[in-house]
Amino acid sequence: MIVEVLYFAEFKDITGKEKEKFELSDNHLKDLVCLLFKKYGDNLQNLIWDEKIQKIHNIISVIINNQPIHEKDPSIINLSDGDIIAFLMPVSGG
Repeated sequence: MIVEVLYFAEFKDITGKEKEKFELSDNHLKDLVCLLFKKYGDNLQNLIWDEKIQKIHNIISVIINNQPIHEKDPSIINLSDGDIIAFLMPVSGG
């Protein structure tokens, strides 16, 4: 299964890319997140992952196919072939 990840703001700064495709052997979002951590290391992991609760930080918005995910633990979401995923930081104004 192939999914595409879109990178914005800090995610784009860390990866140096606007988007990237990944081939997954499993269909859970957590498997994609693990691939991202292996490829981009601690900087990306610290941005996305909350070590205390072993979940995606609750401040990170997960968007799949332009739809926000409203799960307490988005890492358990099942992905499908062709899905487009984005992780967004909170917007600050001023």
